[in-house]
Amino acid sequence: MAENYEITRKTVHKLLPGRSPYIHKGDCGRVLILAGASGMAGAAVLSVRASMRSGAGLTYICTPKANYPVLQTAVPEAICVDWDRVADKLAGRGNEPWNYDVIAFGPGMGVSASSRRMLKAILLSYDGPLVIDADGLNLLAREHELTGFAQNYSGELILTPHVGEAKRLLEDVNLDQTTSREEMAEALVRKYRGIAILKGAGTLVARYSSALKTGAVTAWRNTSGNPGMATGGAGDVLTGVIAALTAQGLSPWDAARAGVLIHGAAGDLAADDKGEYGMIASDIVEKLPYAIDEIINMDVTGDEDEERKS
Repeated sequence: MAENYEITRKTVHKLLPGRSPYIHKGDCGRVLILAGASGMAGAAVLSVRASMRSGAGLTYICTPKANYPVLQTAVPEAICVDWDRVADKLAGRGNEPWNYDVIAFGPGMGVSASSRRMLKAILLSYDGPLVIDADGLNLLAREHELTGFAQNYSGELILTPHVGEAKRLLEDVNLDQTTSREEMAEALVRKYRGIAILKGAGTLVARYSSALKTGAVTAWRNTSGNPGMATGGAGDVLTGVIAALTAQGLSPWDAARAGVLIHGAAGDLAADDKGEYGMIASDIVEKLPYAIDEIINMDVTGDEDEERKS
């Protein structure tokens, strides 16, 4: 592992752009999220709401039609699309152009044959930023063919596992009880050749130091968040945040680092309001705009350089 740094509020303050008074919703990015198998609409709702609360201009949700009433009630600002329409766009069929800036895949998707086909089509036909979370990670862990496609993905890949998911993704790697989180993050980067976000206390964001994706791996440790964020759906929220920031023009690397800090900062605001025991993922979503506003408007005069080694 190469040098390790801390992700601080000042780090993210420098990454978040101000908004022109003349922008419109199309300038703020278009996010496509594939989430929520039948009966799992909640994961889709959380990731979509997080995307919109993090500034995405338009968020599209590809989910089973049985979930449409839930999505259109819980998040009326979202746009529901079916997989056939997305698949046609991926394949270049029809006259409708590709108009998504980033894809997020996985929350509540399940590991069915249809989910597998969708992920395969995306890995083979898409070349933009791709965030894979939750059941998307489970599919990669259990399907060697998908692993190969991910390793050779032509776009920027962001994987967001917690430790349990990471161990499944690294089943063929020699891990033991002494393997550190830093070593696990590095192994993910080396195996999948993308950006790895290893979630947990002090979430790590890691990638190759070189654009050639060889040599040393650099990891940044998040400094926000609290134990109250150990609650169902919190990871779905993070997926939406990172996708939204990417769609708004941040590089996937910057979006990953900013996303984990903002997610944790929103969790800290939720804990201040609700307490760590009773807060839920929806509370984190509702605090995202306030966390972003605080970071954008913070006074950094006289602060130390943000790139502190951890």
